[in-house]
Parts: sequence; structure tokens; C-alpha cells
Amino acid sequence: MKKLFLIFLLLITPMLICSAEESDGINWKHVAPNNYIDPDGITGTTDRYGYSFLLKSYNKGQYEPIEGRQVLYTLGQYEIDCLKRKYRLGTIDSYDDDGIFLNGDYNKYAQFQPIVSGTAVSAVSRKLCKP
Repeated sequence: MKKLFLIFLLLITPMLICSAEESDGINWKHVAPNNYIDPDGITGTTDRYGYSFLLKSYNKGQYEPIEGRQVLYTLGQYEIDCLKRKYRLGTIDSYDDDGIFLNGDYNKYAQFQPIVSGTAVSAVSRKLCKP
């Protein structure tokens, strides 16, 4: 019986994850642990060789509650400069378990900073930027 339950659990888990990733109508693709990208939202930048993209990051305990409500995930609008291997984060919005907007931050003065190896942004830049 335990084996049957374990097999059932192994079969159902990917379906639950996929349905959570698509619950907002976007077909999110996994890029790093707890991080997903909207492949249809990737756009090339016009002023440099780079890309803009939306990254969905699930809370691994790094986000504090906002007004007593837990943050389930954030959506960040990133821009990468492929030639300089740098990125900047212009907008980041936080959402709760029900997908309700909690808080947002827009930094129009965001500066490019080096891409750190092992991060979700690093994984995306490896896929998008040609060596």
C-alpha cells in the first residue's frame, strides 16, 4: 500500500506544479530553483544587445510578510546587457497565496550590476546571450 501511495504521489506532483505555474494564464518555464520565466514575454532591447524579461520567484523564506500577509512570489522585470554581462531590476511586485497584489517597487534609476553566477538571472543570460 505504501508503494502504491508513493507511486501516486510521484505521478501527481508534476501535475500540481504545472498547474500552479500556469494558474495566471502564462506558461512559465523553469530556469532555476523556485524561479520561472515567461518565454513569450522576452523582448530584445533597442539601445544595446540585451533582453528584457519577467521573472517569477517563489518565496523560499527570503521575503518578509507584508501587512501580516505572506508573500508567495514576486514578479520582477529584468533587463540584461549581454555584452557587459550585467543586469538591472526595474520593477518588482509581490503577491500572496491567492495571487493578490501586495506591494510593488519601481526603480527608474536602477543601475546595471554584474550578473552573479548561480542565480536565475545568470541562467537566463546563458540561454539568451550568445557567447
